[in-house]
Amino acid sequence: MSGTEARTTGPLQGSTAQDVRARLIDTWFPCAAVDDACATPAGSGRNEKAIFPWFASRPIAQARAAVLTTLLPIGDQFRPHVEAAVRMGSPGAFDQLARVVKENYGGRNPVVLDLFSGRGIIPLEAARVGVTAVGTDLSPVATLAGRLLADWPLRAWEEEPALPFSRTEDDDKLMAAAGHRLAADSRLLHAEIGRRARVKLAGFYPLDGAGRLPWGYLWAVSMPCDQCRRRFPLIGSLTLRHPYRRTSDSGQAMQVSVIGDSWHVDVIDGLPTGQPTYTSAGKKGKSARCLFCGHVHSLETVKAKGLAGQYQDEPLVVADFSSGSNGRNDTKKIFRTFREEERKAALAADPKVLPDVGGLSAVPDEEIPPNNVHTVQASGYGYANYGQLMVARQSLLFGTLAETIRECHAEMLNAGLGQDYCSALAGYASSTLARMTRRATRGARLHCHGKPDGSAQNRVQIGDVFTNEASLSFQFDFFEAGIGEGPGTWNSVADTGLTPLATHLRSLRGRPAKLRRANAMALPYRDGSVDAVVCDPPYYDMIEYADASDYYYVWLRRTLAQIQPDLFSEDLGTTVGPNLQNKDDEIIVRRVYNGGIRHDREFYERSLANAFREAKRVLRSDGHLVVVFGHSDPEAWKRLLAALHDAGFVITSSWPSRTENAHTGVASIKVTVTIGCRVAPPHRPVATAAQIDREVSEAVKSAVREWDRDGLAFTDQLMACIGRGMEVYGRYSKILKPDGTEAELERYLTLSRVAVRDSMALKLDELPLETFDKRTRFAVFWQRVNGLANVSKGEARFLAQADSLRFEDVRGPLLREGKSGFRLRLDAPETINEGSSTFEVARAMAGAWDAGGTESVASVIAQAECAPNDPHLWAVVGEIVTQLPNSDKTAKALTTIQRNIPAIASLAQRVAESAHSQSAQLTFSDMLEETP
Repeated sequence: MSGTEARTTGPLQGSTAQDVRARLIDTWFPCAAVDDACATPAGSGRNEKAIFPWFASRPIAQARAAVLTTLLPIGDQFRPHVEAAVRMGSPGAFDQLARVVKENYGGRNPVVLDLFSGRGIIPLEAARVGVTAVGTDLSPVATLAGRLLADWPLRAWEEEPALPFSRTEDDDKLMAAAGHRLAADSRLLHAEIGRRARVKLAGFYPLDGAGRLPWGYLWAVSMPCDQCRRRFPLIGSLTLRHPYRRTSDSGQAMQVSVIGDSWHVDVIDGLPTGQPTYTSAGKKGKSARCLFCGHVHSLETVKAKGLAGQYQDEPLVVADFSSGSNGRNDTKKIFRTFREEERKAALAADPKVLPDVGGLSAVPDEEIPPNNVHTVQASGYGYANYGQLMVARQSLLFGTLAETIRECHAEMLNAGLGQDYCSALAGYASSTLARMTRRATRGARLHCHGKPDGSAQNRVQIGDVFTNEASLSFQFDFFEAGIGEGPGTWNSVADTGLTPLATHLRSLRGRPAKLRRANAMALPYRDGSVDAVVCDPPYYDMIEYADASDYYYVWLRRTLAQIQPDLFSEDLGTTVGPNLQNKDDEIIVRRVYNGGIRHDREFYERSLANAFREAKRVLRSDGHLVVVFGHSDPEAWKRLLAALHDAGFVITSSWPSRTENAHTGVASIKVTVTIGCRVAPPHRPVATAAQIDREVSEAVKSAVREWDRDGLAFTDQLMACIGRGMEVYGRYSKILKPDGTEAELERYLTLSRVAVRDSMALKLDELPLETFDKRTRFAVFWQRVNGLANVSKGEARFLAQADSLRFEDVRGPLLREGKSGFRLRLDAPETINEGSSTFEVARAMAGAWDAGGTESVASVIAQAECAPNDPHLWAVVGEIVTQLPNSDKTAKALTTIQRNIPAIASLAQRVAESAHSQSAQLTFSDMLEETP
C-alpha cells in the first residue's frame, strides 16, 4: 500500500447531515490533481472512449472531481481523500467518501443528474460513489454509449445461462483472460459473429494464393475526361509503403500505366516513379489530370462530375501479408495487384441481396441533410445518402454484420438468457460495428507512416474518417478493410474495444447508472426530486453532435431497432433530416443553416437557459448545479453564463483544469472550467455599477491570495476569477449604470480578469504596469503569460479586453496569426510614428540595430517622438530581453542596444532636433534609408 493510499484509509470526521447547501466545490477543487491525472492514461478517459466512439472526450479525472466536490460538505479533512480518488482511483478513498456522502444526505443515496450525459462519464463517476446516478441525452447514440459505460458494466450477470455458441481453444483463452462475465461473453459473441459473417461473405472475398484472406483493398473513384472522354482514376498518392532502412525494406508504390483506352495499376518496389492524378494546384486548390491526354480539371469540374452521377468505383491494389505471415502473429503487410477473380468478386458484391429490417432497407438510404458538407464532406461531391458513403461490398459487409448480430441476439433469447443481458451483449457488438465504420467510408485513407528517405518506421494502417472529431472526411482514393485479420477488420476492431472493456470492468464499483433518451428542455422528472445536477453542456459551435453521429445512427437502427426499441425503433424525423436524429432541439450553434429551426447564438442561449430552468425545477431547494465547460471563444462563455443567470442561478465558484493533452487525444481546448452554482435567492436587491465594480474587484483580489496559497498557476487564476466575479454579479437582480441602463455581464468577465492581473502588481524596472500605454500593457502581459506560444483567438480576445482594446487593435500590429493560433510579434513593425506603442518602438529598435546600428536605433526613437531617456522605453527593452531566451535574435539586438544607451540617447536627441521640421510620416524602411 502506498503512502497516499495509507493516508486515505483513516476515518473521516466532521461531516453533517443537517445542511447540504454548502459544498466543497464552493471553496476548493483539486485543480492540480486533475491536471496530473489527465496526463495519465487512467485519468484521461481514453480507455473509456475506446468502448464507444462518442464525441467531446470528458476526462475521467475532471468528472470524478466535479462529482465528489459537489456531493461532499466543506472540510479540509476531505481533500487528501478526494485527491487520492482523482489521481489513483484509490478504492480506500472511494469507500471513505461514499460513506461521508451518504451520512451527509441523512443516510440516503442522493440523486445526481446529468442532463447532457453524452457517453456517460459523469453518471459513471456518480455511480462509482454509490449514489443514484441518472443521465439523459437527446441523442439515442449517446444514450447507448452511456449504457455501455455506466449501466451494463455495473450490473451482476453471474447467474445468466451460458451462451449457446460453440467455443474454440482460442475463444477459451480469450474469455479466461477477460475475467468478468460480461467481458468474457462479449468475446465469445464477437467471435461467433465474425465466424458467421466470414462464411456468409466468402464468395465476395477470395483467398489469396496461400489460402489466406487479404487484410484490405485500396480503391479509387474514376471520372470521364472533359477533353478525351476516357475514364481515369483520381489518385492522391502513389505511395503504398515508405522505405525503411533499418529493415532493408525498399517500400512499395503504385505505377499507373496507359494501355490503349484503358489504364492498369502495378505494384513496384521503391518510391513512386510517376505523379498522382489528383493533386494540389496551389492557391486554386485541388485539380485532376487526365492520364491519357493530360487535360487538367479544376476542383469545381471534378465536383460537378460527381453531382452528375459520373463517378465510378475502381479497385486498385490488394493489401496482403508477406509469405509466411498469418495476419495475427507475423503482420508484415505488403501490397500486390488484383487477380482477376478478386476484381470480379469485388465488383460483383450487391447489398440488395440482404433482406429489409422491418420498415428499413438493409443498407442506409437516409438522405444526408442539405448544406451539410462541413460535417459529411462526401455530400459535396454528389453522395446524397449514407449508404453511398461506402462501396457496395463494404455496405454488404456491414449489412451482413448487422443481420448476424440480430440472429445471435434471437438465439441467446431462445436459450434462456435474460432480455437485459441479451440487449447488453448486442449493444457491445453494435458498438464494434459503429467503431468499425470509422475505418470504412470514402474518407478512410491508407495511412503510411514513415518518410521517403527511409529514416522512420514504415508501418501502415487505415486512417480514421473523423479527422477532427466532428466531421467525416472524404477523398477519392480510399481503403476497404477485409473480413479476415488486420487493421479495420471485425476481429481487430473488436479487440480494441473489448480489451478496454475488460480493463474498465476491473476498476468498477458502485450502482448501475440509469441512462435514458430525453430532451434537456423537458426533463421527465418530478419537481424537487434531484439532489445535484452535474453536467457538461454542448460546446456552442464546436461540434454538431447529431449530424456527426447520424453516420452511426443509421447503422445502429438496423442492428438494434427491435433489441433496444426505446432508442432506435421510432421515427425521429424532424424538420431537417427525416428518419435521422432530432436536430430541432439540439442545443448548439449551427455553422451553416440547412433549413428548419435556425440554431444561432440566440437559440443557443435561450435553449440552454430553458435547460437550466428545467434543472432548477427538478433540483431540491438546497441542491447544487455544477457545469463543466471548455471553449476558447469569449462569446461562448458569455452565452453560457448568461443562460445560467437567466435561469435563476448564482455562480459560486469556478475551477480550471488543463484537461486536453496527448493522452486525451484532443487538442482544441487547453482549459476546461468546473463551475459551481446555486439557485439564486428571491428578492435580490438592485445595485449601481460603481458599487459592483468595487465588489467584484475586491472579491477577486481576495481570492487571488487564497489561490496563491494553494499554488494555483496565474493562467489558471485568470479562469478561476470568472466564478468569483459572477458570484458577486449574481447577488443582484439588476446592476444599473449612471445612464439607467443595465451593466452587461461581459463587463464583469473583463473586470474579473483585470483584477487578477492587478493583483500581480506587475512592474517593469520598478515602473507599475498601469503607467504604460494600453497596447504595451497588453503585449507585456501576453509575453509574461504565454511567452512565444501560440494562443487561440478566443483567449487573445480575452487578453485584449482586459485592457479595453478591441481584438482588431492588436491583430496585426501586435499579434501574428498562424495555423495554430496567434503569437506575439517581435519583428520590426511596418510603420513607426508618435502614436506607436512603446512595445512597438522597442521592436523597431531591435530591427534597426541589425539594419544600421546605433544611428538607425536613434532614428527610430526620434521618429516615434520618444524622449531619449524615457524610463518606460528602456524598461520595455529590458522586459523583452528578460522574457526571451539568450539565443533569440531580438534579445541579442536589444541586449547590445542596452550596452549603448548613452550613445544612442545622444544621437536620438540630435536626430530629433534636425528632423523637427519634418511632418510627413515615414515607413520604417524609408526611415532606415534616410539614417545619417
